Amino acid sequence: MRFIFLIPDFDPSPAWELFCNVVDQSRLRPLQKWVRLRVLRVDSVFGGTLNIIRHCAVARSCGADAVLATMSGRDTYGDKGLYKLPFIRWADRKPDDVCIVPDFVTELIDEIKGPAIAYQQVPIHTRNNFNYKDSRISIWTDSPMMQEICETTYPGKDVEIVPNIVDSELFPFIPQMDREPGVLFAFPRKGPEFIDATQEHYKAKGGTYWTFELIDGLSIQELAKQFRRPQVFLASAPIEGCALPPQESMASGIVVVGRTAQGANFCMEHRETAMTAETPEEAAQCLLELEDAELRDKLSHNAYHYIRRYFPSEEPTQFWQKTIRHYETAFMTAKGE
Repeated sequence: MRFIFLIPDFDPSPAWELFCNVVDQSRLRPLQKWVRLRVLRVDSVFGGTLNIIRHCAVARSCGADAVLATMSGRDTYGDKGLYKLPFIRWADRKPDDVCIVPDFVTELIDEIKGPAIAYQQVPIHTRNNFNYKDSRISIWTDSPMMQEICETTYPGKDVEIVPNIVDSELFPFIPQMDREPGVLFAFPRKGPEFIDATQEHYKAKGGTYWTFELIDGLSIQELAKQFRRPQVFLASAPIEGCALPPQESMASGIVVVGRTAQGANFCMEHRETAMTAETPEEAAQCLLELEDAELRDKLSHNAYHYIRRYFPSEEPTQFWQKTIRHYETAFMTAKGE
């Protein structure tokens, strides 16, 4: 028995970007669908993919025969994948493999002969486009908000919340006092209007302590290095997937302030593990309050102690020990042993 984790090939080349533009502009839906499902290639390493890669690593650490699968069968991520994991071609899977399929290509599940898991991490990708009622298919997700969406999309199906995985070695805890005073990070590709408005309201309220730095286009290694600097991370996305950046911020000792992303940022509890703010006005007020070093220190330590449950050796290991036992038992039962 083997666990197969399907992820897209990584290709940041100009040639792939040009090809995608041509396909998109063609408006040929059959061609677009074929490229999405059969080529399955991306030019960015998304958080959901990184989370799947980490799950594969933890499964292997628990003794499972677990591999990553791409359409090419090659490791196209290099050091961006961080973990030296084995790769196979998706086409080389076997009937008794347990296949974990990401949400944006769940149509592929109906082609799988054996057990399959639809890993639903992003609301906009959660679709009823496969035979979810089949007993061999399980559904995983990553937050109470996503669980509600899945239960609506797949009525009558049990939906299990699985832990996200935060790399505690890549994002070590650094106390607020050892960080650059007044540095705030924000991701402009996630709610840029919210970021701009928050900055304007903060200045209008007389705030001068926080300096906004917009971070974009960094590899996970570069991001981890940069995460050693700021005291605050502004969560600006109106809706999130697995919401790794706020959780990695918490692991690092960075105070998170901003949107709960309709519940995806479930780890944010106001004035306990973070400062929640659904509007730019509220975020600006929170930033004024976070000029207090004592409050920042309290929140950073509370958040770290909360989020450590998602370190690989904690809940993810417990989850994979249980999951391996479950599928081993099912496999032996199917063989009649």
